Amino acid sequence: MTLSGYGIMEKVRLLQLITLSELGGAQKVLYHLVAGLNRERFEITVACAPGGELVHWLSGHEGVRIVEVPYLCREVSPLRDLSAFCFLHRLMRRERFHIVHCHSSKAGILGRLAACLAGVPGIVFTVHGWGINDYQSRAARLLFVLAERLAGRASSRVVCVSQADLQKGLELGLAPPSRLAVIHNGLPEPPFKPGALRRELGLDEDALLVGMVCRLRAPKDPLFFLQTARALLSTGKWSNRLYFVLIGDGPLMAGCREFVARHGLAGKVFLPGGREDAPSLLGDLDVFVLFSLWEGLPLTIIEAMYAAKPVVAAAVGGVGELVVPGETGFLVPPRDPVGAAKALEALLEDARLRREMGEKAGRLARERFSVERMVKNYTALYEEILPAPC
Repeated sequence: MTLSGYGIMEKVRLLQLITLSELGGAQKVLYHLVAGLNRERFEITVACAPGGELVHWLSGHEGVRIVEVPYLCREVSPLRDLSAFCFLHRLMRRERFHIVHCHSSKAGILGRLAACLAGVPGIVFTVHGWGINDYQSRAARLLFVLAERLAGRASSRVVCVSQADLQKGLELGLAPPSRLAVIHNGLPEPPFKPGALRRELGLDEDALLVGMVCRLRAPKDPLFFLQTARALLSTGKWSNRLYFVLIGDGPLMAGCREFVARHGLAGKVFLPGGREDAPSLLGDLDVFVLFSLWEGLPLTIIEAMYAAKPVVAAAVGGVGELVVPGETGFLVPPRDPVGAAKALEALLEDARLRREMGEKAGRLARERFSVERMVKNYTALYEEILPAPC
């Protein structure tokens, strides 16, 4: 793309749009993508709901403009959604973006339709796990499928973060097959703080520590993690050296605290709340777990892999593209207490197995899930769709 008559390369005006500015996986992906893009090639605007961690993270980045959309929310709200749609449509017409890149379900629907009506040449949607799952009512599922199909036809590219999501998109007809692509999430290797988490929890080096990091919301199933912890602690194995930590915050925090108190798990199961520095603490774990009911390509597993930790996870979404069973960890069916306990016992009883699996996980993270690789792939995609019509 050149400036007419001058042969000078024009900067690509790029809008990154996401619903919420919370501490979540999609926000981390957006942040690292924005931080890694070439400022000489891209003029970047980020739009999201007001306040929150993402706005705070990006506020110190030179060359990034932040637009707060006061009406954006996760819940379905006809009046607020219409107001957000009109706000975004006006923004896109005024700024004449070359590319609008949407993240998360709500922003993905509203943003793509607004961009199409505004005549934006390139429209991209990254699926951080489809907003369609088996736990929804039939009516809700049908509504989401129809909305995704409509928005899919307005998209230049629909990027799935896993092959599993790509296959789901094809099976449900959520976008034309030629417009679907896969770009795996990528992260920089975090700076680790050896011993920091154990000192905070009052644990010595001989303690066995199993941890999970997530938003405390229904899709992550944090109560199943606590149930698994209770079951393993009740066996009396490991000479009272076994502890569990659940790092995160969210609407299920009160229920998690109540479970720990009701079953007398205080001092054995810790709930330190949400932590921005959580990735740097994972080196203190012996085993990382994630028992989600559905997922895209979870960043917390990539962070645990960078920390050279074996992973026990529910086999949902793209998790199987991160965890190699028997090599870097174990996969179990969601909400399978027997499978979860068996996998954890195998690792807790064998320090050599933990070390070998963790080392393999670390190598895999550096080879396949670097932030540089992700940014390179998105940059190539942006160049490919310019100046594709809506």
